[in-house]
Parts: sequence; structure tokens; C-alpha cells
Amino acid sequence: MILKKNRYLIHQVILLLAVALVCSTCSLVQKRENNSKIPIMTGNYFRDVFLADGDSIITRPQHMGIVNGMGSVGIAYDYVGVINGFWAPPYVSSDFFIEPRLWGERVKTDHYTWLPYQTKQIGRLNGIEIMSTTTLIYGIRAGVLSVKLKNTTNEAKEIPLQFICNSPFTYRITLDREDVWGFGTRQSKTAVADTEDKKGIMRVQGDYAIAIGGDLKGLRWEEATRRFHGTIKLKPGQEIVTSLVFSMEKREKALQLRNDLLSNLKMHIKSSDDYYISEVKSIFDKLPRLTSDNKDIEKIYNRSLSILMMNRYMLPELALNPYYPTGSVKGGCFKNYLWNYGAVSEILPLFDPDADKKHILQFIRSGGLYNGHSFDPLSGKGTGSWYPVNQNLIIQLTYNYIKNTGDTGFLKEEVVKGETVLDHMIRNAMHLDDIAGPVKLVDYGPRGDHLELRREFTYNHVIPDLNGLRYKNYERVSELCKLAGNPQPYLMERAEELKKILKKELWEPEIRWFSYADDKGIKDVRYTIQMFYLLNSGVIDKEIENGLLSHLNDQEFLGQYGVHSMSKKDIAYDQVDIDNGGGGICTLFPPQIALLLYNSGKTEDADKIMGRILWWGQRLPYFGDSQVANEVNYRQDTPLQADIGTISLAESILFGMLGINAGFDGAITICPANTKLAKELKVKGLKIRGKTIDISVKGDKYEVVSGGKSYKAKIGDPTVIH
Repeated sequence: MILKKNRYLIHQVILLLAVALVCSTCSLVQKRENNSKIPIMTGNYFRDVFLADGDSIITRPQHMGIVNGMGSVGIAYDYVGVINGFWAPPYVSSDFFIEPRLWGERVKTDHYTWLPYQTKQIGRLNGIEIMSTTTLIYGIRAGVLSVKLKNTTNEAKEIPLQFICNSPFTYRITLDREDVWGFGTRQSKTAVADTEDKKGIMRVQGDYAIAIGGDLKGLRWEEATRRFHGTIKLKPGQEIVTSLVFSMEKREKALQLRNDLLSNLKMHIKSSDDYYISEVKSIFDKLPRLTSDNKDIEKIYNRSLSILMMNRYMLPELALNPYYPTGSVKGGCFKNYLWNYGAVSEILPLFDPDADKKHILQFIRSGGLYNGHSFDPLSGKGTGSWYPVNQNLIIQLTYNYIKNTGDTGFLKEEVVKGETVLDHMIRNAMHLDDIAGPVKLVDYGPRGDHLELRREFTYNHVIPDLNGLRYKNYERVSELCKLAGNPQPYLMERAEELKKILKKELWEPEIRWFSYADDKGIKDVRYTIQMFYLLNSGVIDKEIENGLLSHLNDQEFLGQYGVHSMSKKDIAYDQVDIDNGGGGICTLFPPQIALLLYNSGKTEDADKIMGRILWWGQRLPYFGDSQVANEVNYRQDTPLQADIGTISLAESILFGMLGINAGFDGAITICPANTKLAKELKVKGLKIRGKTIDISVKGDKYEVVSGGKSYKAKIGDPTVIH
């Protein structure tokens, strides 16, 4: 009995020792992991608000980049300090490459953080902790890669350091000036010639150059292998920072920028840090700060607003300054698509009204409204095939610009050849319509296939959603005509007739959906998300509205992690055709449709959409072209990884969930939705039509404060500030 008891005690002691050993090991692992973490928050709200923690980010290394309003570099964050590609329009070096190596080895990243203009990575090798900081310097086409090395051992270390500066695939670097920037990422082709000097190298191609230099004493360039070599000696516990700078410009200027950076690195980096913070402050000086008990709503709102900074470029070669491209990261989709720009017609007039007005004028002057879909950033000319949604979007942009700013004089501004903005609004409203004839549905022809499906299926000719949007065009332009003192009654007369014809010819009550017809009148059905844009448009009645919404369910359009652009029951559904073909959806569509639903009182349906996409703000540093609906993922086969249209996420929260609306008479209506996604929502510092407004929602009540007055009401009862 005593022996058994002793054996039991021995077993218990062994078990306790084993547990202690495991705990000790776990503690060591945890300590090691903590030592390899980069501090996330600094305590400065404006520095931290757009920061992303790499541990939660799903963006692939090939899609990661940073920007500074003059250029962008790729950040292959899986290895410390790697930069891949440099795009600073009109210059491009798509195979630009820098990678630091210690003892000839790459350093695998343990942790990284991201800001729009700066990224940090940390890793370990042979007892050395390595942290890289890549910073794009505001106001110039240049950046700095700083590498901090810390000896965490008890031994002195002599570290051979290399900075590889060639493409790992071709062992060369190319550089070009490109005068046309389209959807795809521009690729350079012309090889540079290297010239070494005392401070580094010049990589010259004709009149242009990339200049690179370092501050490490004894750093030398080896042309045969195209890399810098140096040696660093560290005592136990000692740390040192060394930097490599790079610039891309015309030859003399590139050299000057490099040398200026090297002469005072700390000052230039601090200046860039300060400028970044001032730009973030500027966003929240013009647009409200939002807080909520649902932190996912806060996060997605802030992520959405960060695009205003990322997609704001100031370059002397551009047709407009500032210029807001469709994409900003790694040179992808640098031209301006009306479909994307038009998605944020409510916020842009509040944030940058002068630039918004100039972009609207440029779309009109570009010549692309009737035969293109975008304008080129350098020439300003219209490009691409025609998108038949153009007319709806240019009218929406103009309408909301005037509504949110009160600038009615814009309607009388001359655009071209004695024609005013109002003239062009009427022309767009009447596009493909014949005022001399009866109202009829428009055949948009084969080029009107605005879903751009990848397989054999089509959706063109007599399309219900595009025809239905004509009603909104007539209605908005009719209001603008009255505002300008030039009423045109025929616009609403045609709108009401269109409403009858659309239902009579294309509504299918048996399936509770619209059909479309080809050029021979043969009908078919395509269950596309585009149909939901008819909600709250005035062109559909209650029967049609209820019919369309009956399809907003888990078996058709709703996915576990988002919304499908094509019903899962449609024969044309294609899992890999993310934006319009089914597997997911173009990122700007869900918030836009949710906004329409909130505004039409369909809060439960709007919540179904918004609740499924709130994860985007936690898992992505910026929102790309399209998101997958049935998994936590995004579209991979696109260069568009920072889409200006995704500012619509913030628009949906402000103008939908919180029910903010400006009238042409200057009155502001606030009518928050009874959303189940949050119990508390607060907006501070909304500036619209000369007013500053705070809104606080708590449960079934809300309060509005403006001009020293407080207005309290129940959810569902609007508050109007005159």
C-alpha cells in the first residue's frame, strides 16, 4: 500500500515537472514571439487610426504596397525589408528591387505593420534582431529603407550585410517613362546602365534615372552581381541603424534627391511622419469621426476614409491636381473610371469640393461619356469601351455635388463650346432617347454588356436595370433644371411613362424578377446584383420591390462572408468571376445597395448586407476591386488593390445607417436607421452646407447637436435642421 502511494506521488511529481517544463517552454516561446513584435499603437490617434497589424491581414505580399501621393512601391512583407517595384507616374520601374541579406540569407518576417506611407517588418537570424522600416517621403518620388540590427546574444558579432538591387528573376533593372496609364500595372522594359559614384549608384535610362545610395561606412557596389556589400560589427546588446535611399526622376533631379536624403535622413523621415499625421488630421477636420459599440463598424469606416489619402496624387505631369485615380497601389488602375469615382458622390463634395468639381468637368470634357469609361490621368482624354452606366453616374455626381455644397452656379458654368453643365446634364438624361417620339426601352446593343461575364453568357441589348436607372436620371435633371430657373416638364412626363413600360415589357411576376431582351426580342433572365440598384429609385412599385427583395437570401445572393454578384441559382454563376459573375462582388456594390435599402426603410435587408462585410475592415489594409462572398478572401487576378469606390463604405454608414441628407434648400435631415448592427453610434464634426453637426444614437433614441441647439428624437422620426 505504501509502495503504491509512493509510486503515485512519484507519478504526480513527474507530471508536475512535465507541466512546468511545457509551461516554461511556452513562456520562452511567448517571450521570443513578444520580442519579435512591433509595437502597434503609439497613443497618437491620427498616426494609429489607419495602422494595420500584419497578424490579421490577409493581403498577399504581391498585392501589398505603400503610397505617398507621388508614387508607390511594392512591399513583399514575407521577408524583412524587401521592396519590389517602383511606380511614380509617368515613371515606372516595375522590376525595381531591394532586399537586405545577412550572412547571405534572407530574413523571414515574424511580424509586420502597415501604414499608407510606411511599413515595418521584424525578424531574427543568428541571434540578430532585424527590423526594417520602409518610408516613402512625401512631396518627392523617393523613399528610404532603414534597417535596425540588434545583437541579442552575449557574443560580439561581425555581420556581412548585402543590399541586393536587381530583379531576382532577370538580374537587371529597367526604367521607362509611360505616357498612358490604364487598368493594368505598367511594366517597364528598357534596361538601365549603372554609374557608380562616391555615394552610391545612378541607374540611367536616357533622360531618366533611379538613384540609390547608403549611409553605411565602407558600403561598396559590386556591378557584376548588382548589390551593395558592407560589414557591421555589434557588441552584445548593441544596435545600429543603417539606411538605403532611392529616388526616381530626371537624371539630375534623381541625383539631387538622393544626396539631399543622405545628407539628413532623420529630418526627412520625421518630416514625412509629420506630414502624414497632418494629412490624417485634414481628413477628420473635413469629415466626421465615428465611434460605436460595434468596433467593426468603426474599423471599416476608418479604412474606407483612408482611401481618400491613398488615392490623392499631386504630380506636375497630371491633367488635374490633386488627382484621384481609381487605384493607387503599385501603379494598378491609375486612370480614372467613372464607375468607381461615381460611387462616392456624397463624400467627395464634403472632403474636396474644388477637386470634385474639376473631376466632373474632366469627365465631361474628356469625350468618353458616350464612347469610353474613364479618362487618362496625363492627357485627360476619354479611354476604353463605353459603359452605359456613365449617364447615370455623371448626373449623380453633379446632383450630389450641388446638393451637398450648395454651389448652384456650377450648373451655369461653361464646359465646352458655349455649353453649360446643365446642357450636358440634359443631354446625358436624354441619351439614346428621342424626344420627338414616344418613350420606349433603350436597346444598348452588344457593347452594353456591362457585366463583362467571362464565359459564354451575356446580358446586353434591352437591359432592365439600365433602363430603369433612366427614371432617376430624368428625375434628378428635372430638379436641376428647376434649380437653375429653367424647368423642363417633359423630363418627368417621360420618366412616368418609362415606369409603366418597364413593368409591362420586362417584369416577370412568376419569378419575381426582370427579364432582358436581345436585338430580336428574345427574352432571357440574368439574376444579377445590378437589379437591386432600382431600389429607392422611383421606377418600381411595391410589388416589384417585394419581388426583388425576395431573392436577397442565403440560397441566392447572400454568402456567409459577403454578397454574390450573381445569384447562385443562375446558370451563368461563375465562382472565379468575382466582380460581376458570382463568386463574390465588386467591392463598392454592397455598401451602395445597403445605402439604398437604409434610405427606403428596409433596414433589416440593409443589415443583412452590411453585417456580412464588416470583416473587411479588420482583415485588409485597403479594399481592392472585389471581395469573395463564400470565404475570407479577395479577388486575386486584378491590379486594382486600393479602389477609390470603396469610400462608399463610409458613405453607406453616414448617409444610410445614420440617415444624413442635404436638401437643395440647405436643410439637413437626420433620420438614423433602426439597425441591429450597433446599439450606439456617434458622429462628431459632420460639416455640411455650412453647418457642423454631432449625432449620437443610443438604443431607440438619438440626439442631434448643431449651432448650440440640441434636438432629441426617437429612431424613425426625422430631425430637420434649417
